Amino acid sequence: MKKWLQHFQQSHLDITLLRLSVILLFFIFANTKWFEFEVEALKPIISASWLSFLYDLFGVYKTSYLLGIIETLAYLGLIIGFRQPKAGLLGSGLVLITALVTVSLLPQLGFNGFIFKDILLIGIALVLFKYDLNRAYPL
Repeated sequence: MKKWLQHFQQSHLDITLLRLSVILLFFIFANTKWFEFEVEALKPIISASWLSFLYDLFGVYKTSYLLGIIETLAYLGLIIGFRQPKAGLLGSGLVLITALVTVSLLPQLGFNGFIFKDILLIGIALVLFKYDLNRAYPL
């Protein structure tokens, strides 16, 4: 058991699993943005929040597509970040921004479990950002 724990301490398994989890999550979220059911699911959230200006600028469908593109860039950055830490910085930075934007909706919308879970994403994004920052720019 001690040997296994030492191996785990010296590995990057935790970071790899965090990265893969966020990649999967954002892959699913990004790809649903292109379907009617997600466009409809976003309407009450976006229209009742400070993000409603996006509907004025782009309309309902293009706003959903824009969010899908941002989420796609995030998970692609995380994938490329396995080998290129600067791309990982972009990916985790986008995850952080999307999570902060989503959490900022809580005061306007009230408690919403779908949005509340993004608090975890903020922490995960910071861990991944720090990891890739240390890889890209070692001290």
